[in-house]
Amino acid sequence: MFFSSARTAASRAAIARRSYATKQAGEAFPEESFNSSIWRNTVIAVAAGALWLRFDNSSEDNKHLFTKWIEGLMTSSEKMDSLSNEALADAEKLAEYRLIAQDAQRAPIYRMRYPEAFERASPRGLIAGQQADLSDLKVRTD
Repeated sequence: MFFSSARTAASRAAIARRSYATKQAGEAFPEESFNSSIWRNTVIAVAAGALWLRFDNSSEDNKHLFTKWIEGLMTSSEKMDSLSNEALADAEKLAEYRLIAQDAQRAPIYRMRYPEAFERASPRGLIAGQQADLSDLKVRTD
């Protein structure tokens, strides 16, 4: 009985401690208003951006700084036209080559029906005049 009451007291102390909570017992929250520094800085930044945009758009003859920067990074239209023409010429050459390659035909191959007939006879049993000299003959195997 003594042990159960000690356990209960220890668990109550752990619950009552609540180290993550504030020391206030009520539901009073600090006042939040638009007088904080974040709101002041935001209003100043928006006003500065609006003024900069108005003064920047007043000089319509000059290009914007970002526009000049982007145009500097881009490839000129003349260069892109020449690259496109080169790619078109290469594509035409490839198309012509493919047409020629499609029409190409292999040379006819005349194969001997039994190529082992060249090696069948013994060279000692030859009778003069029955066989031709085939020593320089090369048999194609393709």
